[in-house]
Amino acid sequence: MASISKHHLQMLARAAKQRLPRVPFNAGWQHVYRLWQIGETDGAQKQLYLSVNDHQLLRQMAQIDTGLDILALDFDVTRQQMSQQSANEKYANIAPEADYLLLKLAPPLCQGLLAEHDCALRLKVDRAVNLCEQLAINCIMVVENLDSFDNVFQYQFDQSMTKLMERCMVVYRGSHHYSPAGRKHFLGLIDPAKVQVIAFTDLDPAGLMIAHSLDHCQHLVVPQLALSAPATLLALPQINSATDFYKQQRQLAYINETIAAKNNPGEYLGLQPSPLVNRLMPSSSTSDVIDGSKGLAEDWDQLVAWVARYHVSIKQQHMLAKKLILSLLRF
Repeated sequence: MASISKHHLQMLARAAKQRLPRVPFNAGWQHVYRLWQIGETDGAQKQLYLSVNDHQLLRQMAQIDTGLDILALDFDVTRQQMSQQSANEKYANIAPEADYLLLKLAPPLCQGLLAEHDCALRLKVDRAVNLCEQLAINCIMVVENLDSFDNVFQYQFDQSMTKLMERCMVVYRGSHHYSPAGRKHFLGLIDPAKVQVIAFTDLDPAGLMIAHSLDHCQHLVVPQLALSAPATLLALPQINSATDFYKQQRQLAYINETIAAKNNPGEYLGLQPSPLVNRLMPSSSTSDVIDGSKGLAEDWDQLVAWVARYHVSIKQQHMLAKKLILSLLRF
């Protein structure tokens, strides 16, 4: 196994390519010097002097040690590709999961075992794009939590969403063992003129941030009650976690800034009621909506204001447990 790191290789490449006559005798170069005894140190041990022959020796020793040519380094490859050159496949920048995504297809699109056993597919990104075209997919739903992704077809959707789900591809957002890089790459290749991207997340600042930052996403899946009777929704037992809401200050700040930038730069929703919250509510029934006794209009800004005002954090798992009807909100 190679005894030098990717950082060491980049350091050696810079010296060899630029034919540097000397380099700082820092920890990295001290490690190389201990290994190969190439170059000459100054009396103060602050500089390492390199000759033309030393540059050639560094290149040769690096190739013997790692299998890589420091004059032609390319780390932007997969581990499989790197393994053809080096014993250390982890030099590769592209992680094993970076070109894959986890997806499900709507039951009408599945056949045989896939439909019967509610299977998920782990596909390369380019294959998933081809599958979208082959099956005439018109909707991609990106799901925040893995267990909600697993159970996605057990949720209750309203009539319009049920129709939309018939030709839907469901994609896991990615985390831990399933890299978000594959999902991001996939969405970047999708034509938003042909396929609409929707986000299904927790209803809290973190979920709103995920939805807002997804490529091409213009719709969010929310409990129907959040749009029609928010007070009724929050009155359900064990539905909301204000504790989790307060853990999401960074995400709330992000959402505040997007709203403020769009409506009036310099104003933020914050944790306390502000004039912006009131201004986002319907003028004819502002007090009723803020009280939660009447419904929110189907508007992103108003939903965000409601989440901030009432410290809302409703998880996807609770939406399923409470058998909430889910609807689409455009933003």
